Amino acid sequence: MGQTAYTLSEITETPESAATPDVVRVRASSKTTKAVAKLSSASDWSESELRAEGFAANPTTLGALQVACRFTDEEAAAACCVSSRTWRRWRTEGNPDPTAVRLLAILAGFVPWDGWEVHNGLLFPPGYRRGGIPPGEFFALVFYRQQVSEYQQLNARLKAKLEALEAKHAASAPSVDPA
Repeated sequence: MGQTAYTLSEITETPESAATPDVVRVRASSKTTKAVAKLSSASDWSESELRAEGFAANPTTLGALQVACRFTDEEAAAACCVSSRTWRRWRTEGNPDPTAVRLLAILAGFVPWDGWEVHNGLLFPPGYRRGGIPPGEFFALVFYRQQVSEYQQLNARLKAKLEALEAKHAASAPSVDPA
């Protein structure tokens, strides 16, 4: 699937950022997101901002993403395929592997498609809370498309046979004069 690329196009000073020197407004592409220059707990971010910042590999989101995933230190380390010692070092030094941060953002529910969300391992389109799509259905999507194609071809062949039979039947049937 495609990935969203963010490019820095403008940094503006806002009244909010003037009061707190740690915070500036950053315009990334056409979206405005909150960026924090210093390490913080990210406790003032909304869930969607946290996940988006995590997907952008912001190292300050690591601890909050771990909490959002409901992972213990051992579970988080296992999810990132690192030792518990490495995980603890990442947490204390604030310098985690960016790929691990992105992975935790995805496991916390971030989907790089506007409006889509993941809850309990199911993908939900914008506005839906029921009928999520499990991973198995994505794997089966290729086969569903093949089936649709086969059924369309079969339907076209049967339609052609039916039209031929109707034409043959119309030609061999005696004409009835309604008068």
